[in-house]
Amino acid sequence: MRLLVVIAFCLISSAFAHAQKPIVFVSIPPQLWLAKRIAGDAVEIQTLLPAGASPHTFEPTAKQITKLADASLALTLGLEFERSLVARAQKLNAKLVVAPVDAGIEKLGAHAHHNHALGGGCTCGGTDGDPHIWLSPRGYAAMASNTTAALVHLLPKDSETFAARRDTVVGEIQTIGAEMKGLLEQVPVKTFVVYHPSWTYFAEDYGLTLLTIEQDGKAPSAKHLAALIADAKAGNVKVVISEPQYNKRPAQTVAKQIGARVEILNALQEDWPALMREAAAVFR
Repeated sequence: MRLLVVIAFCLISSAFAHAQKPIVFVSIPPQLWLAKRIAGDAVEIQTLLPAGASPHTFEPTAKQITKLADASLALTLGLEFERSLVARAQKLNAKLVVAPVDAGIEKLGAHAHHNHALGGGCTCGGTDGDPHIWLSPRGYAAMASNTTAALVHLLPKDSETFAARRDTVVGEIQTIGAEMKGLLEQVPVKTFVVYHPSWTYFAEDYGLTLLTIEQDGKAPSAKHLAALIADAKAGNVKVVISEPQYNKRPAQTVAKQIGARVEILNALQEDWPALMREAAAVFR
């Protein structure tokens, strides 16, 4: 009988301790990998964007808004859907701390974007520039530092642990970045066609040029497609890249016109190291 009481007490204590963990929200799955590596089990981490959903069409449920309102910290990335969602949650919970993990990171705007993503910049970050910084090892390492700073502010007692984990993770990111450079520096064809300009920072890091099918976040005009096809043929493009969140028919149409193949890359995959290596293999 006494043993049962002890077991019950331990289970209740464990459940209570879990319930007392601060809730931390990230916006997209690639942030989840980073936050888990740095925070460990010190917090409960939730993701706003479900796997397979598009940040351009995402609509949060009432349950998500309620859960976000119960959170202690929201780690934002400059995505358009975050703005109204976080504002609604803060009205329900004025103590919710919002920490931008893109702080201090120079983002590509409309003019810089045209250098590597010909045909229009990414509008998914609104006026804040292109938010796809996690697809650059340099950007992802900066996100790690900002994530750590936010977690330290939330749980100062764990600052040394968080800092040590950050250093380990940044080392891994830098190793992968160097690996990507080695894989991509000898690529003979430097031009690729993409449907959506998610990979612009990746292209900037590794000296690649992207031709974008999407035009300012919308379906392309006939004139734009004709120019893109001409540029793709001139650049000897062999690969057209689409993403699972988008209709792949436009990519297939362009690929057929230029004699290329279509590859699908999920830029929102949680496992960041696997995502980078898969991207390098496709671009190579």
